[in-house]
Amino acid sequence: MKAVPAARSRPAAALGSVLDMTQATLILAAEAAHSETPFFIIGIAFAAWAVIIGGIGTASESFPPSRGAGIAIGAVSVLLAVATMVIVLLVIV
Repeated sequence: MKAVPAARSRPAAALGSVLDMTQATLILAAEAAHSETPFFIIGIAFAAWAVIIGGIGTASESFPPSRGAGIAIGAVSVLLAVATMVIVLLVIV
């Protein structure tokens, strides 16, 4: 009798599918020479990040919950800002 592999739950499978689709989109966007698509993708991600962090910060009295979380949030924000600026320079040149 063969062992049946454990099936992934629907949310986990859907999340994996979304992450795979996002990765494929970013790879295709990066391959396009002098295309504005990577800028729009990173820009939208940056805007979504800002809205999410702003919403969480507004709803919570103790945000960020720890010093480490604050550093991580700041690092992701800086990373998105730098990525946006680098892509702008690549598109212009």
